[in-house]
Amino acid sequence: MFNAGDIPSTIGRSFTTTAIANPEKESNNKYFYFQTILMDEDVLVEELRVKDYQLGGRPPSYPPKSEFCGVALALEKPSLFDIEEGHSPTLHPNDIEESYSPPRHLNNLWYDDGSVVLKAGDDFFRVHSSILSQKSSVFATLLLQSQAENTETHKGCPMVTVGDDAEELRQLLLTIYEISYFEDNAQYFVYLRAILRLSTKYEMLRLRDLALQRLKCGVPTTLASFDDPKYHHERAIAQRNVLAVINLAREINCLELLPCAYYYCSRLPTSTIFGGNGGDVLALPDITACILGKEQLLKMQRKTTHPFLYTTPKHCYGFSRKNCGCENDRLLLEYLQRQDVTRPYTFEQFTDWEKIGMCKSCTPSRQYLESQRRVAWAQLPKIFGLESWEKIVA
Repeated sequence: MFNAGDIPSTIGRSFTTTAIANPEKESNNKYFYFQTILMDEDVLVEELRVKDYQLGGRPPSYPPKSEFCGVALALEKPSLFDIEEGHSPTLHPNDIEESYSPPRHLNNLWYDDGSVVLKAGDDFFRVHSSILSQKSSVFATLLLQSQAENTETHKGCPMVTVGDDAEELRQLLLTIYEISYFEDNAQYFVYLRAILRLSTKYEMLRLRDLALQRLKCGVPTTLASFDDPKYHHERAIAQRNVLAVINLAREINCLELLPCAYYYCSRLPTSTIFGGNGGDVLALPDITACILGKEQLLKMQRKTTHPFLYTTPKHCYGFSRKNCGCENDRLLLEYLQRQDVTRPYTFEQFTDWEKIGMCKSCTPSRQYLESQRRVAWAQLPKIFGLESWEKIVA
């Protein structure tokens, strides 16, 4: 993990991203050279002082709204890179919104023949202790203890008070009682979050594994799953809720979710990474990992996965141009000048070569690009200070 003290302060220093053309002096030809200047080699994002940044509450889930140490963070503009939309969020990160919750269910979870009442907050659920005990050894122990202690009753039925969110407990109980409820509602992130939290707490391993596999469709651990177009909707949901996904991964101790979630988070505006969104705020170690990992991702895409967007192929220069089918070197320059190169797009697939004026002889082979993406994906956990995929994937 990274330490907050490893990030130096740059208050009073400004770093900007620019792309400039540097035409050679006019001669009898119309050829020109250009270079793309990003930032200093070792400073690709704002270096931020965070050692005074404090988070209280119950980390990592639901930490309170944070206060930053006085540095104003400007919102970043959306990236305009013409990458396949299959990987990109349907909304710009500035417009992150929570997925809708499952529709209200008619079952009020009050069975007249129930043997125990569960109290969560101000809500009561009369259910069957035999069913709960069958599904969860933790529930079995809890209910046995309550019987031995002559617990209080509610409407003539033994009552057990639990410290769970009432709506999350409702979702868990509905899932236990109705076999189709999981498939009907697994599309909602708030539902999966509730199931993962409580199935972990109550050691309902089969249900936990089922929910985790569904969440991993949107937060994959393999590049093949990341590229699979059938998971576009799941990826979009995960990206819109990425701060909550990171907090959930910490809460249920599922580190395999973090590399891809960190990648999604690194594409957010810096102000969102620090300040949170919609009540979800990251703990300091996760903020630090995202900020420092973002810098490494930007380096990697420049050198490994997308180098063709940072330089013109050598055989397009000078007099060798007559042997090349490229339409115009200016297209690449103009294209780059329109882009936001502060947001990583390290694993996105570039396909529209005509927009940057590249002919077939200049276009990198698909096999080469895929091999570079695989190399980068293998390094993704290390980029964010985690162990290898093999060690963190359960």
